[in-house]
Formats: sequence, C-alpha cells, structure tokens
Amino acid sequence: MSDIFSLSGKTVAITGGGGILCGEMALAIGKAGAKVAVLDLAEEAAAKVAKQIKADGGSAVAVKCNVLDKASIEEAKVKIESESGKLDILINGAGGNRKDATA
Repeated sequence: MSDIFSLSGKTVAITGGGGILCGEMALAIGKAGAKVAVLDLAEEAAAKVAKQIKADGGSAVAVKCNVLDKASIEEAKVKIESESGKLDILINGAGGNRKDATA
C-alpha cells in the first residue's frame, strides 16, 4: 500500500516554494524522494530552498515564476521538464500573504 503513495522518482512543482510554509513542504517532499521544482517570484528564496534539498541528498531546481503571468508559468514548465522530466504533481501555494496586497 505504501508504494501507491510513494513520491520516489516523481517530479513535484511547488509554487511559493521559497516561502516558509511551502518551503517546508518542498523540503519534506525532497526527503520523500521526489525531484522538487521550487517555484517562487523571488528567485533567491527558491534557490535557498533548492540548495537545502540538495544538501539533504535530494534533487531540486529553483525556478523564478510569477503565477499571475501565463508566459512565466509556461517558461517554468519548460525549465522543469528539461531539468527534471515530466511533471507529476503540482502544489499551488503561492500568493496571498503580502502586506501590501489589497482585497
């Protein structure tokens, strides 16, 4: 039964992956054996999480991505697939916690 839920060998993209909550999810997913694409508007934040995943023995790529821009999303998909293979899972965790956001 555990094989059904295994992330080993899967490619997982997580938007907002440079943030606190999604960064922790990305680290856990990396430890579970997935190849992790850490997407974030802040490229430096994504790179920091990807670096930690790699330091823990996992596989990760940092991808600058604005989830409100279709072209940016399409570019991210191309980068992910060229570096990590077919995308298996997407976790949408970006947005919503900016102090300057308006309702």
